[in-house]
Amino acid sequence: MNFFPVTGGDLCAMENIKNMEETMLTYTSAWNETEREAIMAKIKACWAPEGTYTDKLTDTIIGQDAIIDLIISSYGQMGPRTFKVLSQPETHHRSGRFSWLAIRPEGYPVQGMDYFEFDEQNRITRIVGFF
Repeated sequence: MNFFPVTGGDLCAMENIKNMEETMLTYTSAWNETEREAIMAKIKACWAPEGTYTDKLTDTIIGQDAIIDLIISSYGQMGPRTFKVLSQPETHHRSGRFSWLAIRPEGYPVQGMDYFEFDEQNRITRIVGFF
């Protein structure tokens, strides 16, 4: 027995969740790039012009250029690494969270979780990182 019938509105909601998940995967993959142009292409595709980011080491930054600069500067802090998404993003009401792992060739891996918010175009408007 199907307790949750799929209706037209539910299909639209499911498609929107899929779009948000794709946005988060694009964002996470930007952290794996090493060239500014490659990072910029991914951030421009998923980040709102006035999007904000903060974590325990970073004061709130605003805008696409700022997040690109943060990604580039993170190589100085962490060295080479690869980010992997550990959990499918959980979303509702244009917000959500997902777990990630940064794997480094030297040193211990870093595990974290990001809280995020989206605008109507499924672009990231806010990320708060925890690790």
